[in-house]
Amino acid sequence: MSKNIDDIANKELLSNLEALGLTDKEARVYLALLPRQDTGTSNLIRASGLHGQFVYQALERLEELGLAKHVVQNGRKKFSAGSPERILSLVEEKKLSAQAVVRQLKEQFAGKHEQSFEVFQGDTAFVAHEFALLEGMPDGSSIDILAGNGDKYVEIFGGELNEYERIRIEKKIRLRYISMSGNPNYLKIMAQTRPFFEYRVLPQSAPEVDTDIYGDKVNFMIYGNPVVAFTFTNKKVAEGYKGFFEVLWNLSSK
Repeated sequence: MSKNIDDIANKELLSNLEALGLTDKEARVYLALLPRQDTGTSNLIRASGLHGQFVYQALERLEELGLAKHVVQNGRKKFSAGSPERILSLVEEKKLSAQAVVRQLKEQFAGKHEQSFEVFQGDTAFVAHEFALLEGMPDGSSIDILAGNGDKYVEIFGGELNEYERIRIEKKIRLRYISMSGNPNYLKIMAQTRPFFEYRVLPQSAPEVDTDIYGDKVNFMIYGNPVVAFTFTNKKVAEGYKGFFEVLWNLSSK
């Protein structure tokens, strides 16, 4: 990497841009563009430390993505960077495309596998999986939760919990929450402030495990170090756990 690029951003920033879909060369050229306005390719070649051919290719791709633009001055192209805010739009577009692919795959291969088992380990994978489960639930449906350690769940989610709640409320998904360890006063406040939230209390010693029922899925969350989620997809098994949940719900107190 050239010294100029090092002055603009560190290697972690380049890695993050690559994780968001840019190639290494595209990320370098974009970082070289950001502090410059209406600049020529010769400046970008020097700033990025890349061969001219790679710079031209990267600029073409960046313009397609809306991360670069050009004007013609005296018969020559002069380039400027598109707003970094465009990166958010690109991520959202990829998310929508991924959701469309998932729907198509489900429609095409529905019923091919009646049972599956998945494991998710670590905070990042855990949170991403929780969002995927939520987004896979039909509007107006219900998630049943037998909670052993709700405090730990909130701690792992951090600020992402607000976005989770926004999606849940928008989809009008109801939470039925049986607590085995929570503070009843806190749960009462939660019920008053969180739409589509009902709770019951089952006083007994609580394991460091939550059991959630999402339609035909049963999700077990073990709050060890690291946190691990096991998701079992089987309609009959999920129906059995739902029946067990109904028994506990009726035995629990508000």
